[in-house]
Amino acid sequence: MENPILEMKGIVKSFPGVKVLKQVNLSLKKGEIMALMGENGAGKSTLMKILTGIYEYDEGEIVLKGQKVNFKSPKDSNRAGIAIIHQELNLFPNLTAAENIFLEKETAKNKIGLIDWKAMNKKAQVLVDSLGLNFNVKEKVENLSVHHQQLVEILRAVSSDAEIIIMDEPTSALPENEVQNLFVTIRALQKKGVSIIYVSHRMNEIFDICQTVIVLRDGKDICYLDLKETNQQEIIAQMIGKEVRDLYPKLEVEIGEPLLTVKDMSDGHTLNHISFHVRKGEILGLYGLVGSGITECAEALFGLNKLNRGDIFLDLKQLHIQTPADAIKSGIAYVPPDRRREGIVKEMSIKNNISLSIIRQLKRLFLVNEKKEISIAEEYSKKLNIKSSGIHQTVNFLSGGNQQKVVLSKWLVTGPQILILNDPTRGVDVGAKAEIYGLISKLASEGMGIIMISSEMPEVLGMSDRILVFSNGRIVKELMRDEATQNSLLLAASE
Repeated sequence: MENPILEMKGIVKSFPGVKVLKQVNLSLKKGEIMALMGENGAGKSTLMKILTGIYEYDEGEIVLKGQKVNFKSPKDSNRAGIAIIHQELNLFPNLTAAENIFLEKETAKNKIGLIDWKAMNKKAQVLVDSLGLNFNVKEKVENLSVHHQQLVEILRAVSSDAEIIIMDEPTSALPENEVQNLFVTIRALQKKGVSIIYVSHRMNEIFDICQTVIVLRDGKDICYLDLKETNQQEIIAQMIGKEVRDLYPKLEVEIGEPLLTVKDMSDGHTLNHISFHVRKGEILGLYGLVGSGITECAEALFGLNKLNRGDIFLDLKQLHIQTPADAIKSGIAYVPPDRRREGIVKEMSIKNNISLSIIRQLKRLFLVNEKKEISIAEEYSKKLNIKSSGIHQTVNFLSGGNQQKVVLSKWLVTGPQILILNDPTRGVDVGAKAEIYGLISKLASEGMGIIMISSEMPEVLGMSDRILVFSNGRIVKELMRDEATQNSLLLAASE
């Protein structure tokens, strides 16, 4: 039997007042792609921070290639052949791809200690070619697509001769059509004998790219499974400690008359003569590949994307939306795709984040009515089941799922008739996803019109009553819930 390249045995880690990891074991073979799964707070990040030398463990041992190791810093871990690619890319946009790949490395210096630019670019291109990739290493990172920026991070790890690469939510910012391109690169790394720990909440990706899965729950390793011998339901049950019968709890509700009507909407750049409607109680899914216009459409409805023509009606009343303030006043709310950059103020409390969208209404002369602000925050914290130490807790210390609930609360307090959700469960664990889906379904059952964009195709299929497929700034297909499939969406989106 092949010896593992990496073993983490009985790892224990505590922080003041809480034991985060409780005798965790992990075993990784050479060339294996292992999924690391668990709800937010299960201990995944802490375990990976110990492996990469950010934290020291209290008990246990790490054995790398048969030798016991104890990393005191990320540099120690990196020198030993372990690299991590974070969810939020850590690149310098004003430098070229090659410069980012070899940053802080001595290999690209000439005899007198100066950077040998020609040699560096050549070496970077060799790395690109070795993985069958195709992009210009002399291009500045800011000009590269998100997919190519992700590849630069991978190449940086490969240039360090990494034998183990940790990938933390590597597809969270990628559209569906670029995920498979990333998988081609991951499989090329696997063929070279590189082992990968793949951290993701996206169940369909786990089964596509990984061979095995280890599940953490409450700081313990609950199970280690061969993905050929298990299924999504079993993994979800192991993650949350109970069976989830329906990941997409879509309520069947009576859909009413058109609530929002859009006629001949164009922005002079991406959107071309878009017309559609959203009914009361309907969840309308928008699906499309990169550049299709779905995000531009959502942003136009919320006043973030300027239109040069088109009419928008809400409850038969024509709207004139120039700014987000106009949209909010009209009864439209928008949950953006990147909650940490656009949805929350990380340093502020739950209370202050929830009240941000209605702060003017809470003002009495120059002071905020704090009693009312607290009452609203407590109401929505309870209504959305935000798990925290209280409404005064700083949002930065909440899990991803609870941060997203804060973002939803912030917009629900405005009392919208139309709620636009752009990737509402991005980077959220399975348990929190089910809660958010349940909330979306409940809002629709109460008569709200919902527009949902998602980079996860199963989410669009599982939650939508009707789906509009976009391509090149136009609506190219309309599919009802019972006729939509992954194939039909991809075929239409590729037109």
